[in-house]
Amino acid sequence: MAVRKRHLKRKDSTASSTSVLAMAPADGDETVADIRTPEQPLTGRTPDGTAFAVPKTRDMLQSLFNPLTPKTTFDIVTLAMLSTHLLVALFLPLAVKRTVLMASFAFWRLCYNGGLGWVLNWQSSRHGLVAMFKRNGWLDPSRGGKIHLWLKSELEAKMGNDYSFEAVPIEFNAWLLYRQLVDLILLNDFTAYFFLCSCYVGSASDSEPWQAFLRIAGGLILLAFNLWVKIDAHRVVKDYAWYWGDFFFLVEQSLTFDGVFEMAPHPMYSIGYAGYYGGSLITGSYTIFYASLAAHMLQFLFLSLVENPHIEKTYERPPLAVQVIKRSRNRRLSLALSDPGDCAVDDAVASGIASSIRERPTSLWHPDLIIFKNFDLFRASDILIMLLLAYSVGIPLGFMWATGHVRLVLVYSICQCVGWILFRTLALGFLLKRQSTSQLITRWYIKHGGNGEEAFTSWRAVCNTATIMTYGSFGLVALAAYHWGDADYSNLILFHTLGLLLIAFHVWSSRSVYETLGDFGWFYGDFFARDPSMLSLAPADIKLYYTGIYRYLNNPEKVIGQAAFYGLALISRSWAVFALALLLQICYFLFSAYVETPHMEKIYGAQVRRESGIVRTVKKAVSLGIGQPLFLGSEGYIDDESRHVGEDVPESSGMANLLASTTNPVRNILLETRGLLSTTTARLAERALPSELSKIDHLGCYGLKLLPGAAWRTSATKNPSNKAAKSTYFLGEPIRVDWQAPLNHSRRDWIGIYPVTANFSNQITTVSSKGRYVYIHPDENLLAEMVVGDSVFAGIVKGTSKVNMAAANGERSSEHQSQKGHPRKRSSGTVSVLHGEALFSSSALPFKVGTYEMRLHHGGTHAVLAQSKPFEIAVCDAKDIVGMLGDKDTAEQHCPAESAAPANEPDGLDGLALALLTVVNRVFAVADSRVLPVTNQGGVGEGLLSDVCVETDIVEPLESIGDAFSVDEVLDETQAKRLGYAIKEYFGVEFSSDVLIHAAKHGATVHDVAKRIIEARKALSAYSSANF
Repeated sequence: MAVRKRHLKRKDSTASSTSVLAMAPADGDETVADIRTPEQPLTGRTPDGTAFAVPKTRDMLQSLFNPLTPKTTFDIVTLAMLSTHLLVALFLPLAVKRTVLMASFAFWRLCYNGGLGWVLNWQSSRHGLVAMFKRNGWLDPSRGGKIHLWLKSELEAKMGNDYSFEAVPIEFNAWLLYRQLVDLILLNDFTAYFFLCSCYVGSASDSEPWQAFLRIAGGLILLAFNLWVKIDAHRVVKDYAWYWGDFFFLVEQSLTFDGVFEMAPHPMYSIGYAGYYGGSLITGSYTIFYASLAAHMLQFLFLSLVENPHIEKTYERPPLAVQVIKRSRNRRLSLALSDPGDCAVDDAVASGIASSIRERPTSLWHPDLIIFKNFDLFRASDILIMLLLAYSVGIPLGFMWATGHVRLVLVYSICQCVGWILFRTLALGFLLKRQSTSQLITRWYIKHGGNGEEAFTSWRAVCNTATIMTYGSFGLVALAAYHWGDADYSNLILFHTLGLLLIAFHVWSSRSVYETLGDFGWFYGDFFARDPSMLSLAPADIKLYYTGIYRYLNNPEKVIGQAAFYGLALISRSWAVFALALLLQICYFLFSAYVETPHMEKIYGAQVRRESGIVRTVKKAVSLGIGQPLFLGSEGYIDDESRHVGEDVPESSGMANLLASTTNPVRNILLETRGLLSTTTARLAERALPSELSKIDHLGCYGLKLLPGAAWRTSATKNPSNKAAKSTYFLGEPIRVDWQAPLNHSRRDWIGIYPVTANFSNQITTVSSKGRYVYIHPDENLLAEMVVGDSVFAGIVKGTSKVNMAAANGERSSEHQSQKGHPRKRSSGTVSVLHGEALFSSSALPFKVGTYEMRLHHGGTHAVLAQSKPFEIAVCDAKDIVGMLGDKDTAEQHCPAESAAPANEPDGLDGLALALLTVVNRVFAVADSRVLPVTNQGGVGEGLLSDVCVETDIVEPLESIGDAFSVDEVLDETQAKRLGYAIKEYFGVEFSSDVLIHAAKHGATVHDVAKRIIEARKALSAYSSANF
């Protein structure tokens, strides 16, 4: 497409020059070139901000296979495991060793993608691996004992003189230990695959010697290319990123993209696995090919589910909680530094808010149809496209299957496909050429009463229709030409597999192009506007940036944009489909040469890049000599141009997404089966429950009591007799609960929130809390897992008291009676108990209207110690939102002066906007928790409470109705669904999550959404008796 190179500028994902951090771990995409001299050690920084000098690490192959290097226990285990593969390959019969080695390869590949993936995801989300070492004290000299001494000796043997076990933080030592696990798994994975391939050498049935020669030569070329990719990638990323170091700590070094990282996205996951297919060619075995393909798909899943989310939150877009807390702290800092008497600043802010509120075009609320994305069953243009597709594709297919006139339909479909190809490329190319030179389309609309916005809107509809019909006509030709007859079964499976891979590759590349360009670039927007103010979909600056997939290719649509059509040719085994795909590609070459390139040179001038990243990398490799950049050290080639290439947002693999989507039916079956078995499992667990809980002292001391919320505070003054308000909370409102427990209670005791009908037993919880839980009294071991924005550590101790156990047991005897008639263990006398408070907020809150209960559980289990009374989550009237959920004192300052409507009137635009601001803040609110040291809390002389506690504040991101109703113009699916549900419940208007995400992406404000709500309510109220 013409604007395939017009990349919208993204916000810089890197930090300042002192904190530009490495990314893309082993097999990753984002590259790191360390431009420091060897004498300058890297500076690492742990999540808590501790800086340290990063010691140098030794080469794994050198330390493992060099006989002169002392071997650690980890090395001996690794070498022993490697030796087993050699013994299997040498001494077992062929059929047996093929089976054993295939099972071994599958095991180690699952350990890699599944095991290491789980560990890395745990470390990324909860600092899990580091927290485990802290919790068990294995790296602590005072607690670790013999395990500490053994681990210390193991690590010191693997490191150089610049390493000190005690001097580096625990994160670095945990990373070093994790490296040993990685070496064990990756080396065994490679060895199992190598010997598996060796078992299938010679299994090919080539009819001619030259075929065997070409097959083996091609395989050797792929193996050599794979070796170059791995070595060049290691030259760039070093050991730190090779072993996923940024999951443990960050280093301060400069980022640059060069070498293999200019050739392909995620080179270690994409082209870095070319050796798999080289091995398949050398062996000539379909078994090896499909095993390699399955392993490669697993690698893409690992990338999509583990690495990409971590890279995004670490380097590109921090999690919502991090952004909200940072914004809140900056706001408090600016208020502390500002002059309270300076009213001019407040006036300027108010003026800015008012000026930011402007008319928004309909396209921002009703996104365009992109292929079939955003399809609307009640939009006229979408219906017409579906009818056109049905007439041109559906009816011919039905005619062919009903009458058997395959050749007639094939001729018709070929003619139709040629017509749409010519229309999509040549006809629309002619219009774009005239639009570029004389603004033909825009002038036409102005002449006939329209404007530039309408011209671009109409063009988008025509362009998308042509794209859909091109795809549809290709599909019709492929179906009409599909024939295999009595073809060899293995060839049939191979061709279908390759065809599906090309289609998946096409889907991925198209999605990557769209995510990079956005709506404006996808539809050639810079042919219609050179000033951002001319079109609503235009970005803030229309400039040329080579990011995303364009870092590697100047025009992906021209080079790889027809991959799906060649895939259809393989699947259908049709030369006609191949010829049409070739025609389309030739037409795109003409389109690019005579329409797109001249327009780009006219608009962007010197910004247009002459050589793509792939071409540049190949030229460098050829000019420097293939061997030199591979084996002569780590000082790679870095040119000036590569230093200025924009940062890329890691793209999700299309093949990974395709595989993930195919697992959904299987996953649903497993979930249903688990649901059927859950009741039986719960009953079996409950039989052992009374005896387990009978070992716990002072069961009568455990208790929960809900603290009243906004509904009770309001009702106490207006309607004191309304007792139901005491157990009612409003949607999004934080909920506080008092708890009590014995002094010696487990520090892993936790409270969860559940629908009242979710659990059939009062003694054991049988369903997941889905993240809606809080630890009542976390200790240092638990707090080691705390990350920014955590809402699960919001339990604190407020004091102690004496409890008469006889009275407590009498009051709770019926509640704590087992269903089998076994009474729980009772205590008598007076005991000291802790009193505390737990705060449920943010993600720990259920965000759905209904009736719920809280359950206090024992020590990280699902054994229930106490239950709260049922409580209700409801919504209040729109006119009461600010008073119930918001800050009344600040209501006036959030409303711009342009509206005369009172702030507490929900039917007025500004009043409703202020109510909506309160709701949005509740949706986006996060918990800002800080660990504080506490000594002898509550006056207990025994010192039993000397510990740490967590102070939690509820932080809201938005200040005024002029703010965008998102954080950094990004609204993820979960936030959008929550916000859409809240708007529906509070204001009676339903917005889909896609609409909210689209509007947020284009900077819509709270005021814009409020205006949209009023318009919707007016449209609905005329035909409804509901009182909004």
